[in-house]
Amino acid sequence: MNIFLFGAQGSGKSTVGKYIAEKLSVPFIATGDIFRRLEQEDSELGREVKSLIDQGNLVPDDITMEIVNSRLGQKDTQNGFILDGAPRNLNQEKLIEKKPNLLILVNLQEKETLKRLRERARHDDTDEAIRRRLAWYKEMTAPVLDFYKREGVKLVEIDNTPPESQVQKVLDGLFED
Repeated sequence: MNIFLFGAQGSGKSTVGKYIAEKLSVPFIATGDIFRRLEQEDSELGREVKSLIDQGNLVPDDITMEIVNSRLGQKDTQNGFILDGAPRNLNQEKLIEKKPNLLILVNLQEKETLKRLRERARHDDTDEAIRRRLAWYKEMTAPVLDFYKREGVKLVEIDNTPPESQVQKVLDGLFED
């Protein structure tokens, strides 16, 4: 099963995605993790990604989707995957080579999202960058969800406000054998 995760940055997608991936025995693939690994590389692509992220910008669609499609083409994704961070807009949706069977939207109030992002204290999580990324998410991602709904892809919304154990019980109910 190919599951695409959506939700604002800091909403808890990674926690939800890793839990589902373990439950289904499929890889959890997060574009943010891939980009952070690339930032550490002494390569042209690594330096470009680092520069963009350091400025609080998004990696361009063509580069993002080349990286994502390469990762989704690896052998461990044959039985499915959990994808966090793409497609983040309709252009990326056109470029992605594998399509979803299920969409999961992780919801969290913006106030709590901001609090969580500040607490994780990553170098690219300045208040200005956080607000810019939240605005981009709202503007660009809603049309992707609407597109997939029109295509008949099932959407499940998860409230990530309760304690993790309660959220996991909801997820367990989604993926019982």
